[in-house]
Amino acid sequence: MSHPDDHDSADPDSGLRAGAVMTRLYEGLRARAGNDGAARAGIAPDARELAHIRAAARQFTIQAEQCLIALMSEDHGALVRHSADVLSELVRTWVACGIDPEDIWIELDRRTRMGNLLLALNTAERRSAAPALRRRPWKIRTTKLP
Repeated sequence: MSHPDDHDSADPDSGLRAGAVMTRLYEGLRARAGNDGAARAGIAPDARELAHIRAAARQFTIQAEQCLIALMSEDHGALVRHSADVLSELVRTWVACGIDPEDIWIELDRRTRMGNLLLALNTAERRSAAPALRRRPWKIRTTKLP
């Protein structure tokens, strides 16, 4: 078995790109669960599906707690391991809820682009005019992502 440090993370063909790993994990969990997208928006899950969703959410919470403990104890190795557990449980929760990871990436991209746009609007005129002459009715007070 290869060690994670043996791969060059800058090499796009290394097989360790975040998107590729998450997609492989999602597809594997979906195949194992036999979930072909049966959980659909607007349709209430049955009791068995609801129990599965709750179990996945509970495991996610446990792993997130372990991740935070590793963070607070400044244990880098444990933080890496528990972060992987958190991501695995998050993907398992997506599978249980019928969420496609692509929808998550699209939402993250939208938020990032919006944050960058708001930052650009907020700083666009700072260099070009004296403070008394700057009129920015669109002044953004924060670049916090929506």
